[in-house]
Amino acid sequence: MAQIDRAYVGIAVALLIIGELLGFYMGMMNDAKWRGVHIVIVLVGFVTIALFGALYRLWPAMKAGTLATVQFWLTLAGVVGVIVGSIVQVQNGSVVILAVSSALMIVGTLLLGWLFWERATA
Repeated sequence: MAQIDRAYVGIAVALLIIGELLGFYMGMMNDAKWRGVHIVIVLVGFVTIALFGALYRLWPAMKAGTLATVQFWLTLAGVVGVIVGSIVQVQNGSVVILAVSSALMIVGTLLLGWLFWERATA
């Protein structure tokens, strides 16, 4: 995926805007019910995804091959799942989606670590 760094940063910025809008809404309504979701969107969504994009940008050799694409989609599925799982947890207390999605994030991060270890030699 030649533009994986741009894809990561673009998604990160979109998640930051969503997180900021949710935070603004919570402040206007004086309702902290969605605070956990807000935190997940901004920290897991924006910060993690932006850092992943920065790593790919700083070490372009990591982009080569299909493993980078697999890592991207696993991580993206994990982030979306963690956000959805956080919403579900707020609504009914279930953590199933959150747990499965967290596992996907861990696998995506391990793959990122592998790509960095193997390819970021310069």
